[in-house]
Amino acid sequence: MEKEKDILFLVALVAAGATLASGLAASLQWIVVLPLTLGVLFLMVLIWFQYRKGAVNISEKLETGAFILVVVFFALSFIYLFKPA
Repeated sequence: MEKEKDILFLVALVAAGATLASGLAASLQWIVVLPLTLGVLFLMVLIWFQYRKGAVNISEKLETGAFILVVVFFALSFIYLFKPA
Protein backbone atom coordinates (compact mmCIF):
# COMPACT_ATOMS: atom_id res chain seq x y z
CA MET A 1 0.00 0.00 0.00
CA GLU A 2 2.87 2.37 0.80
CA LYS A 3 4.49 1.78 -2.60
CA GLU A 4 1.18 2.60 -4.27
CA LYS A 5 1.01 5.98 -2.50
CA ASP A 6 4.61 6.71 -3.51
CA ILE A 7 3.82 5.98 -7.15
CA LEU A 8 0.70 8.17 -6.99
CA PHE A 9 2.76 11.01 -5.52
CA LEU A 10 5.38 10.70 -8.28
CA VAL A 11 2.69 10.62 -10.97
CA ALA A 12 1.11 13.73 -9.43
CA LEU A 13 4.51 15.44 -9.57
CA VAL A 14 4.88 14.50 -13.24
CA ALA A 15 1.41 15.85 -13.97
CA ALA A 16 2.26 19.08 -12.15
CA GLY A 17 5.46 19.38 -14.19
CA ALA A 18 3.56 18.79 -17.41
CA THR A 19 1.09 21.48 -16.39
CA LEU A 20 3.92 23.90 -15.72
CA ALA A 21 5.67 23.09 -19.01
CA SER A 22 2.51 23.35 -21.08
CA GLY A 23 1.62 26.57 -19.27
CA LEU A 24 4.96 28.06 -20.24
CA ALA A 25 4.45 26.98 -23.83
CA ALA A 26 0.90 28.30 -23.76
CA SER A 27 2.18 31.77 -23.07
CA LEU A 28 3.66 31.82 -26.58
CA GLN A 29 1.34 29.51 -28.54
CA TRP A 30 -1.78 29.44 -26.40
CA ILE A 31 -4.26 28.27 -29.06
CA VAL A 32 -2.26 25.12 -29.81
CA VAL A 33 -1.25 24.24 -26.26
CA LEU A 34 -4.36 25.26 -24.31
CA PRO A 35 -6.17 21.89 -24.76
CA LEU A 36 -3.05 20.07 -23.54
CA THR A 37 -2.81 22.34 -20.51
CA LEU A 38 -6.46 21.82 -19.62
CA GLY A 39 -6.21 18.06 -20.13
CA VAL A 40 -3.14 17.71 -17.96
CA LEU A 41 -4.70 19.91 -15.29
CA PHE A 42 -7.77 17.65 -15.30
CA LEU A 43 -5.58 14.55 -15.01
CA MET A 44 -3.62 16.13 -12.16
CA VAL A 45 -6.84 16.73 -10.21
CA LEU A 46 -7.95 13.14 -10.86
CA ILE A 47 -4.60 11.81 -9.65
CA TRP A 48 -4.82 13.86 -6.46
CA PHE A 49 -8.28 12.41 -5.82
CA GLN A 50 -6.83 8.89 -5.84
CA TYR A 51 -5.90 9.32 -2.19
CA ARG A 52 -9.58 9.26 -1.21
CA LYS A 53 -11.39 5.98 -0.61
CA GLY A 54 -14.26 6.29 -3.11
CA ALA A 55 -12.13 7.71 -5.90
CA VAL A 56 -11.02 4.32 -7.20
CA ASN A 57 -14.54 3.44 -8.36
CA ILE A 58 -14.91 6.80 -10.11
CA SER A 59 -11.54 6.47 -11.82
CA GLU A 60 -12.35 2.97 -13.03
CA LYS A 61 -15.63 4.20 -14.54
CA LEU A 62 -13.83 7.13 -16.16
CA GLU A 63 -11.17 4.76 -17.48
CA THR A 64 -13.82 2.53 -19.04
CA GLY A 65 -15.54 5.53 -20.60
CA ALA A 66 -12.26 6.89 -21.94
CA PHE A 67 -11.40 3.50 -23.42
CA ILE A 68 -14.74 3.30 -25.21
CA LEU A 69 -14.35 6.88 -26.45
CA VAL A 70 -10.85 6.17 -27.79
CA VAL A 71 -12.03 3.02 -29.59
CA VAL A 72 -14.92 4.93 -31.18
CA PHE A 73 -12.64 7.77 -32.32
CA PHE A 74 -10.09 5.24 -33.59
CA ALA A 75 -12.77 3.51 -35.66
CA LEU A 76 -14.10 6.84 -36.95
CA SER A 77 -10.60 7.94 -37.95
CA PHE A 78 -10.14 4.76 -39.99
CA ILE A 79 -13.52 5.27 -41.63
CA TYR A 80 -12.60 8.86 -42.49
CA LEU A 81 -9.11 7.91 -43.64
CA PHE A 82 -10.14 5.07 -45.95
CA LYS A 83 -13.45 6.36 -47.26
CA PRO A 84 -13.88 6.11 -51.04
CA ALA A 85 -13.12 9.25 -53.00
